[in-house]
Amino acid sequence: MEIFNQETIQQIIRLTWRNPPFMAIAIALVWLIPQLFIRKIMAKKYERKKIEIQKNKIQKLYPTNTTK
Repeated sequence: MEIFNQETIQQIIRLTWRNPPFMAIAIALVWLIPQLFIRKIMAKKYERKKIEIQKNKIQKLYPTNTTK
């Protein structure tokens, strides 16, 4: 049992190549969806790094180990 038969595939190809707005939307989706995921991952990484730097700066101001 085939989900897409040959006729359906040919119809999709014809609609895609002959319809510039559809092609533009398809290309934009292929380009933008991964960027959204990457941006989300990078934002989380940036926030973690920012908190880590802040903790290090606070640690330098108030050291816990003092040697006398």
